[in-house]
Order: sequence, then C-alpha cells, then structure tokens
Amino acid sequence: MLSTNAFDRKLQISGMILIIGLVVEGLCLLSGSPIGFILFVGVGVLLIAIGMLHYLYSLASTASSSVKWD
Repeated sequence: MLSTNAFDRKLQISGMILIIGLVVEGLCLLSGSPIGFILFVGVGVLLIAIGMLHYLYSLASTASSSVKWD
C-alpha cells in the first residue's frame, strides 16, 4: 500500500521498480540462452537504473524543496 506522504510514496515506487528489475534479472539468470542474457542486460539493468535514478531524483527534489532561502 502506497503511503500518503509524497516523499515516502516516491521511495516506495523506486523500491518497487528496483525489485521488479531484480526479479527480471533473477529469472533471466535461470535461462541459459542468449535471449536470457539480452533480457538481463536490456530489461533488468534498465529497470534497476531507472529505479536508482528515480530514488536519487526524489532525494534531490525533496532536499531542494525543503531549503528555505532568506
């Protein structure tokens, strides 16, 4: 269940994307075919990279919105 807090919601979405990427990579490692490796590199790494970038963006956007300039 997603949180009502915007920051927590962004972190939960990032975590879900990372978990999906890890599941895809785990399933691709079970297959010994070249297509499994292509999916591992293409889909799995892409999902993990998107999850990490979304996490970093959510940290940066929350930190910049909480700074009060005098």
